[in-house]
Amino acid sequence: MSFLVNRIVSTLVNPFAIGLFFLFLSIAFILKKKNRLAFWVNVVAILWLWIWATQALYSVIGYQLERRYPPVPVEHLPAADAIVVLGGGMGGNTNFPYAEMWSSADRAWHAARLYHVGKARLIIPSGTLEEYATVPLLLDLGVPRDAIHVENQARNTEENARFVESLVMSLVKSGNQSEPTVLLVTSAWHMQRALFMFKRTRLKCVPAATDHEASICRDRGLTWNAFFPSPDLFSRNSMMFKEWLGFFLYRVKYSIIGDG
Repeated sequence: MSFLVNRIVSTLVNPFAIGLFFLFLSIAFILKKKNRLAFWVNVVAILWLWIWATQALYSVIGYQLERRYPPVPVEHLPAADAIVVLGGGMGGNTNFPYAEMWSSADRAWHAARLYHVGKARLIIPSGTLEEYATVPLLLDLGVPRDAIHVENQARNTEENARFVESLVMSLVKSGNQSEPTVLLVTSAWHMQRALFMFKRTRLKCVPAATDHEASICRDRGLTWNAFFPSPDLFSRNSMMFKEWLGFFLYRVKYSIIGDG
């Protein structure tokens, strides 16, 4: 039920849906012969969609998510019982011989880096399609198959935390240790929400953030081009909007039901 509610909310409340609402509202005003009001609603719709398609906005809302989790050399991170890499950076299925690297494919690369410097003996990709997505890239990067244990049920961040907890507790046998340590690998913009959920488990989570695209955009500085719209930036900003909204909804949910 929680997964379905999240999908419905994210579909109805996003920059594109809000922009469409303004456009439909302007049509309604035109039909009612309120042309002046329709004109100004159209102006609002255009400005709204324009702003959400700019690098200038991405450098602000994306960076605010990433800034708390700056890049850290893998050598500076502590050893752990497992490396947990959240899905979403790779695409793949049984119809394709190789996984497709999406913009967050840094997650799989970063997990392999951590493994090769000896930070943990296990890598746990989490997500429904990770067997056909992240796993092939990890193998290409030299991670042995017996070091990879896939959690293949999670459909969102909340389920990532719950199912990974069960898997780690069954895999890690450290005497009387009741709080195994994991290096949590995900995109820097997603880390805030991921930690919020994983801190409600029995796992001790150390953030190992990667994929700092908004921070790189910000470091380049703002030029006139940053204020012109592009479809790619609209998609990125919409993802940042979804991330802020998701974090807010999770906080509201757990403030109501508690951590139990």
